[in-house]
Amino acid sequence: MSERCEYFEKCPIYSGILVDMAVTAANYRRLYCEAGESGWNTCKRYQVRKRVGRVPADLLPNSFKTVEEIIASME
Repeated sequence: MSERCEYFEKCPIYSGILVDMAVTAANYRRLYCEAGESGWNTCKRYQVRKRVGRVPADLLPNSFKTVEEIIASME
């Protein structure tokens, strides 16, 4: 089994905005959550959480916004 992101079990996108999108959710899990450190480091949710300790509930791992733009929009 591959390494999982430390936030995987409690990531709200799987019980929230992706709850009715099983295929999309499975793809995100494979590409970001279960891809080891190289996957986590490309996940915008992971990057923002590491920088500021919290994440917007609706932020997707592949957001087109930069980490800086996301953080600025949270302030």
